[in-house]
Amino acid sequence: MRANKISRWIDGRNRSLSLFITRKYYKNKEQGKPIPLLKPSFLIAIAQRFLLIAISLFRFNKALFAGYKWLSFRKFCRRLLGLAKFEIPGLLPPPESFAPLSFPASEHPEVSIVICVHNHIRFTYNCLLSILNNTRGVSYEVIIVNDCSTDDTAMVLAEMDNIVVIDNDRNIGFLKSCNKALPYCRGTYVCFLNNDTQVLSGWLANLIAPFQQVEKVGLVGAKLVYPYGLLQEAGGIVDFRGEPANYGKFDDTENVLYNYLRETDYCSGACLLVLKADLITLDGFDEAFSPAYYEDTDLAFRIRYRLNKKVYYQPLSQVVHFEGVSSGKISDGANVKSYQFVNAGKFRARWADVFRSFPQTTDAEAVARKFTHHRRCILIVEPLLPTFDQDSGSRRMFELIKLFLQLDWNVIFSPERKTQEEPYYSLLVNMGVWVLNKPVFQKSSKSVIRQVIPWIDVAWISRPRMNRRYGRFIKKKGIYWINDTVDIHFLRDERALEIGRIAPRKAKKVKRQKRMELSLLREADTVIAITGLEAKRLNSYGINNVAVVPNIHRPVKMELPGFEERQGLCFIGGFRHLPNVDAASWLVNDIMPLVWQKLPTVVVYLLGSLPTQEVLDLRSDRVHVPGYIPDVSPYFLSSRVFVAPLRFGAGMKGKIGQSFEFGLPVVTTDIGAEGMGLVDRKHYLRANTADEFAEAILELYHDNQLWADLSQGALAALEPYSVEQVGEKLKDILSRVH
Repeated sequence: MRANKISRWIDGRNRSLSLFITRKYYKNKEQGKPIPLLKPSFLIAIAQRFLLIAISLFRFNKALFAGYKWLSFRKFCRRLLGLAKFEIPGLLPPPESFAPLSFPASEHPEVSIVICVHNHIRFTYNCLLSILNNTRGVSYEVIIVNDCSTDDTAMVLAEMDNIVVIDNDRNIGFLKSCNKALPYCRGTYVCFLNNDTQVLSGWLANLIAPFQQVEKVGLVGAKLVYPYGLLQEAGGIVDFRGEPANYGKFDDTENVLYNYLRETDYCSGACLLVLKADLITLDGFDEAFSPAYYEDTDLAFRIRYRLNKKVYYQPLSQVVHFEGVSSGKISDGANVKSYQFVNAGKFRARWADVFRSFPQTTDAEAVARKFTHHRRCILIVEPLLPTFDQDSGSRRMFELIKLFLQLDWNVIFSPERKTQEEPYYSLLVNMGVWVLNKPVFQKSSKSVIRQVIPWIDVAWISRPRMNRRYGRFIKKKGIYWINDTVDIHFLRDERALEIGRIAPRKAKKVKRQKRMELSLLREADTVIAITGLEAKRLNSYGINNVAVVPNIHRPVKMELPGFEERQGLCFIGGFRHLPNVDAASWLVNDIMPLVWQKLPTVVVYLLGSLPTQEVLDLRSDRVHVPGYIPDVSPYFLSSRVFVAPLRFGAGMKGKIGQSFEFGLPVVTTDIGAEGMGLVDRKHYLRANTADEFAEAILELYHDNQLWADLSQGALAALEPYSVEQVGEKLKDILSRVH
């Protein structure tokens, strides 16, 4: 255990040292300054790096030696110094030849990708090849404006299929070339992309996502990364003096500050996406900034302050930018870079009135968050991202997140494990949720939470373990602490003890857990129970600061198949959860043999993620265990009866509500129905023994009228759990926070 702690510390320290060394090295190189090899701070950092590598190699991880063994001397030195720590794997090397590329043809492209080029065919070719390799799920066209290149650009482009090439008869520069391409664009969106870039997987789909998920979006820009792996820009920011800056320049790309969908002042023209209709309204880039520089900043300001739309930085769209290939890195009075100073004055003069409304600060983090500082912020702490298609608790949390956003709260989500599990991570980010990515070498999320503490008003912490780890820590920071029980864990364990699903020798442990859980509930500012029944139970323990926030359910909006069109039984439940394992076993081993005596061919589907060996052993010709299925609706639409033989558990059972959403009649126990206000034979059929359960299944399976009545009753039972009603409950709870 101690070795793991030391190993994590070494990994974290190694990353910090490598970041310091890499940043110093490339920052000086970028600015044309000598590398600070003899500076004490640089030498100390390198010495510490060598020491940590030696410890890692010879004490903890001798396999690391293989990573150095076959490197060339240059690469060995770079890796040893830490300069290779952040390098991006899979970057395309300079091409030795130019094999013809063939792009997909599209009659109605969603996006027109505009690339303006002047020489540098090796960079242009790699840019195009990266688009071809890394653009999926979006129809697009490529339009290249050749601004009088004198190298092999024209010849190489002529060999490519399904691209549009516009040849300028004189050199007109980047800005006018972009505007010249607009009449040729057929897409709904126009993506301006520099030729000295390489796009990474998912770049274009993620640029489009905010337009589809957030209201009034006008421009979205990518995360720009240097080829050596440090951040070039996480959106551009402008302070009250009218001074622009690349937010996060030379920082770690994995820093939580740069990994959420954020409104920003502008995004670099190296990669940005705009609606074609808006570009036409604005007449493209303003040619007052010709030939280049500040045209992208000015466009973003016109979109925000003239069209009243939002400008977003998208961290999920990553683009490697070999900055300065075309325009140079330092102004020499003759290159295009020289226009940066001239156009800065034009920009400041045009938007001076806007700058006066900005916060009077030059602090980069405050400037970067100026568009959301007026909104209150809630931190949600959970063990994992909400895997809403795998378990009821996650589904509830996912619905709550959507409600928080509708109530105009900023939402920060801190998962302790699997912080970037897909598709859940990208979905949350594209909704506008700030997901905190805990570094793998840190056991706790406290370090990343500390980075966002200044902006948090409320912490919504779920489940006893998370509250034990983070509740008191949060409260000490002066943040309002909401303890969401999800269900009463000790109650579930006590019930499991009663039926022998937890061994008697663990009874003392259950009592300790109960004391801990109750203690945390008493300390919280507000406690969330999932049902009124559980709220009363907590009241009986002297916990009176309780509010009820149940599951949220949305009835399906479609014509549902009738009784005669259905057959078979289904059950659903994530099998990490012991009550679901027990229910599946009881169903197959004790209940179904009685049913099969009368209905020998009826099939049972045990749906749910991560089936245990106990569940897998239940499989037969009449029992199917398909495992995780992204869309289970076909089973709910084709099964005749939903069965939930839960013998223990706590809280509100999401599987019951999920079945009700489809108007699928349910047979369940008192445990399964508890807390939902259900009436036997009106909303469901009640059964608490194997015999009762089998009889209820057989009755419902054969009685068309009973089935129809319960189907209607199921839909009616969901009314208290609608988005609107739960939204009002949330609004009331959050109004208590001062």
